[in-house]
Amino acid sequence: MAIELTSAAPSFDDPLGLLSACHSRISAQCATLIHLSDHLKKHGSDSQAKQASTKILNYFNTAGSHHHQDEEFDLFPVLTSIATSDGDSTIIEAIQTILEEHTQLESLWHPLASRLTLIANSYKTNLENLPVESFVNLQRSHIIKEDDLIFTFARQKLSPAQIVLLGMRMANRRNISITKK
Repeated sequence: MAIELTSAAPSFDDPLGLLSACHSRISAQCATLIHLSDHLKKHGSDSQAKQASTKILNYFNTAGSHHHQDEEFDLFPVLTSIATSDGDSTIIEAIQTILEEHTQLESLWHPLASRLTLIANSYKTNLENLPVESFVNLQRSHIIKEDDLIFTFARQKLSPAQIVLLGMRMANRRNISITKK
């Protein structure tokens, strides 16, 4: 029997790692959303559909929302300041694009959330004529930009004090108290 070793999930001591790990969970929820759309066509709003809808809703309405707030309120302002000082227009433009994508994702999410809420509450419906693919595709390209460009820049440029402050603010947003080592 093989033993699978997994690394510990990042903590608020590694806020950039935590944000990046969130991308894996976003990707997993997007995969569930695609499967749910197919499942509804074949099986209707059964108990599995209800359970999947509930999990997707819970994730994007809480952790997904916190993720965007972490970036918009805490990470991006610091990175924009650093990029402005460095004269790095690529990062400034990328952050602006990502902020615009956050707005697009929110617009795509609202109709999905409404329908998923119905399914989670045992209403017989489906995800037809909703922006499932648009939402998932934008999430996927968005994650690549953040991981490959923004988080790489952040790891290179943020000071240890800025990293600590980012982690503390992220924990506070979630009402989690962290202790200094």
